[in-house]
Amino acid sequence: MRAAVLLPLVLLGACASQPEANPGSYTLGRGLVTYDELKRAKDQCEAAGGVVKPYTAGGNPNQLSNYQCVVGSREKAQ
Repeated sequence: MRAAVLLPLVLLGACASQPEANPGSYTLGRGLVTYDELKRAKDQCEAAGGVVKPYTAGGNPNQLSNYQCVVGSREKAQ
């Protein structure tokens, strides 16, 4: 019973801490990576002053949710 209550709280804590690391950054969404979707997301990200980068912690590179738009200074994004 405790694990059922504790696990969602731990996961919410992990999600809540990510925006502080990269304020303004966001994932590209759901679905499969296609040329058109990635181009649209890259253009939108660049318009916001960001750079599209894959997450480095594994995952499926064919899913848009494994990519993020890192918004911030160019030194932080590279």
